[in-house]
Amino acid sequence: MSGRLLDFSNYIGGADNVQVIEMFPSTQKTYEYDYGTDVSSYTFEADYQTIVVDSLAYDRVTGDPNFADSSVVGYFANAEIGSGNIVTTDAATGIIKLTIPAQRYVGPLVPDARTDVAITVVSFKWTDTTVTPNVTDSHRWAIIERYEPDVSPGNPKLSNTFIPLGVGAVTTFTTDASTDASRVEGTYAGVTGLAGGDSQGTGATFEVVVDGTGATSINITARGTSYVVNDTIQLLDSDMGGGGAADITVTVTGVS
Repeated sequence: MSGRLLDFSNYIGGADNVQVIEMFPSTQKTYEYDYGTDVSSYTFEADYQTIVVDSLAYDRVTGDPNFADSSVVGYFANAEIGSGNIVTTDAATGIIKLTIPAQRYVGPLVPDARTDVAITVVSFKWTDTTVTPNVTDSHRWAIIERYEPDVSPGNPKLSNTFIPLGVGAVTTFTTDASTDASRVEGTYAGVTGLAGGDSQGTGATFEVVVDGTGATSINITARGTSYVVNDTIQLLDSDMGGGGAADITVTVTGVS
């Protein structure tokens, strides 16, 4: 991979069983699979995840996308595709329809679609339960998400739900926040906190919402860099109204 974090073909598992298409985020399409056999005993599932690649080139002759120099720089949370999008048309002959839903990705897009390109990878899996052990196979759609007028122009990497890859960004965390009547009611955005101990992490910020009882909910708004699992971040009461409540400790449980 020539020192790159991760190239696109490695991320989706190579070229086998992958179809690359271009769609607007608002577009929904149905594809028919013909297995040529009875699939009454098969189980089916599908999910998707949007990743971001740093650059995307196109073949001058064919116009096809070329991922030879594309590297994955981050991703968004994955999501399941509901069973209602997988329809058995004729189990006896093996006809199954998969509908790829609209609004797979709802964040900003760079209109030129050459740098920081959002690509949604849809995985469609089937398992033959008639054999032991069961056999599972899959097919993937790599959907290059195209800009359209009702999409905000912008860089996907600036979304607060974007998770950068390989930089120690906080992906999951726990807190010791509990209901405290001394906590001042309000919404506090951009609470940065203080990294604890020997942590080299920096840049993680949080939104803290306190209700009238002192109960607290915390969402991450920027994931930062250089964190490791078990790092702690102190959210200071002085940044949340200064009512005399205890500071809140955030413990990092996952990074990317």
